[in-house]
Amino acid sequence: MGTSTKMDTKEIIVEGVKVTFQIMTNEEHLKVLKAMKMKEDIEPGTTHNITVILKDEKTQKEITNAGITMKVVDPNGKDQIKALKYEEAMKSYDAYFELSGKGKYQVIILFKVGDQKRTAGIYYEIK
Repeated sequence: MGTSTKMDTKEIIVEGVKVTFQIMTNEEHLKVLKAMKMKEDIEPGTTHNITVILKDEKTQKEITNAGITMKVVDPNGKDQIKALKYEEAMKSYDAYFELSGKGKYQVIILFKVGDQKRTAGIYYEIK
C-alpha cells in the first residue's frame, strides 16, 4: 500500500497470548477498506475503529477462533460494550466505537479461547 495509515498500535502479552490493539479514526479505516477492496460498512454514530489481533506468543500463529468482548470507558466514566467481529481477510477482530471527546480512554477486552478466559487492556489518549 502506497498510502500511510495513521494508526495507534499497542501490544501486550497476556498468559502466552500476544494481544495487539490497533486504533484509528473511521476516516483512516475507510482508506484501508478501500485500498483492500473490502466492504465499507462503518457503523453510524461512531468515530473510531478498534481492531484486535491475537497471536500465540510461542508460535506467532494468529488465534482465529476466539470470542472477544470489548469495553471502552470514556474520560467521564461512560462505557460502551460490544462483541468484536472476526474479519477473515485481516485475521483480526474489530468493532466501531465513539471516542469523540479529548482525554484518556480505557480499552479492555475479555477474550475466550477454548475454555480459557483472559482479559487485556490499554489506555488510549485523544489530545
